[in-house]
Amino acid sequence: MFEGWYIKTREPEETIWLVKGYEHPEDGYISVPYMVSNKRISAHDFLLYTPRKFLRYLDCVGRLVPVIPKNEVVCFFDPEKVYKRRRRELPKQIIELIDYLDPEYVGLTGSWALGIESERSDVDLLLYGNNKEIHAHLIELKEIGHIKQCNDRRFEKVSDTFDYSTYRLLSNIRILDSCYKGVAYTIRILRDICSEKCHSIYTAQKAFKGEIEIFDNEEKYLTPSTYKVVSGGGEMELVTWHTRFSELPLGKYSFVGTLQLDKAGGKSIISPDLGGKLEPIEIRA
Repeated sequence: MFEGWYIKTREPEETIWLVKGYEHPEDGYISVPYMVSNKRISAHDFLLYTPRKFLRYLDCVGRLVPVIPKNEVVCFFDPEKVYKRRRRELPKQIIELIDYLDPEYVGLTGSWALGIESERSDVDLLLYGNNKEIHAHLIELKEIGHIKQCNDRRFEKVSDTFDYSTYRLLSNIRILDSCYKGVAYTIRILRDICSEKCHSIYTAQKAFKGEIEIFDNEEKYLTPSTYKVVSGGGEMELVTWHTRFSELPLGKYSFVGTLQLDKAGGKSIISPDLGGKLEPIEIRA
């Protein structure tokens, strides 16, 4: 299992967990609670709904994370199989978009994967293949006007991170989290479609705050998105698993988040994912 899969446990209160990342311990899956008793859980509140027995410190993450033991899993949702089963039920515009992008792998996640979608739901997709080509095709679709900024109701998804002016600025250039011919979608272009045993080694996280400059965003469209940045402390790498922080343009930002050392790679890593913020100061779209 890897980024975007769902698993279900009987406790606490029939919880559905969202699997995170590509590295996992041999006896379980790094996951965050997505739904508890049919109630959606905010990503910022995941620790409140995680039993203490599931929390473990992992070197490959560098902090305490929920790890669901394999023997606690009662069922799972394979995004690829769910997509094949529900393809005909998806909006025709989304089918057209997928067929145009022509990825090697398509997975359906989010509310559509769990059968709880509503008229307001966007379609959450996992894609993998020739990732540069997939991204290039998305750019083409935006240039000819098929991909356009969605209406402002999508601001609700990120209002805890961005103010309205920042949302409008960034959403106008997004192609991974946008609308295709009027239908809302979110795409995560995966770096891999398999998982492996935890092998990375990170130091424990500490708070980091300051001004940064993104000078390389060539991998802004992948999951996780990575950026080369520079600050008063020198060159670092910004890593994020959240789509709200993907596709960032080059430029200067005010940053609040965490700092780690990647011991294997010998580089400093900053991330805004745990309740952090990024505010544009001067960007080059």
